Amino acid sequence: MMSSNLERNLAISRLCKDILASNERIFFVSSLNKNGKAIEFQFRNDRIITKMTKQEIEMFYMQRTLQTSLSKEFDDLVGPLNFITLQRETLLELIFPYSEGIILAVCDLDVIPQYLAKKILFILRDFDLRLKDPLYANA
Repeated sequence: MMSSNLERNLAISRLCKDILASNERIFFVSSLNKNGKAIEFQFRNDRIITKMTKQEIEMFYMQRTLQTSLSKEFDDLVGPLNFITLQRETLLELIFPYSEGIILAVCDLDVIPQYLAKKILFILRDFDLRLKDPLYANA
């Protein structure tokens, strides 16, 4: 288990960097807590966020968090939520629940969503294992 908030925040920062580095077509990665507030973000191209006001960004994050939370309501009935994909005319959003909240990855339409999602899920599962098992974290 992580022993301090600083260690946890550093781990989340590293997680966002690892996800961003996993594919050059990812523009932006953000970790949001369960209340929809950004904990950390990393970007390669901020063309989306710079067009938004502070209020629009907060609404954007809150909507993704609420959407994920509502989708997870059916976990017992249809199985656990792995990720949500939103495709727009200009970009693709991938939303992943994880132990600290959600990860939002915004990317180019040229990616293969299933392939990229599986790659990010692997990174998230590795992160969650490191949080839970201090022996694994030192490996």
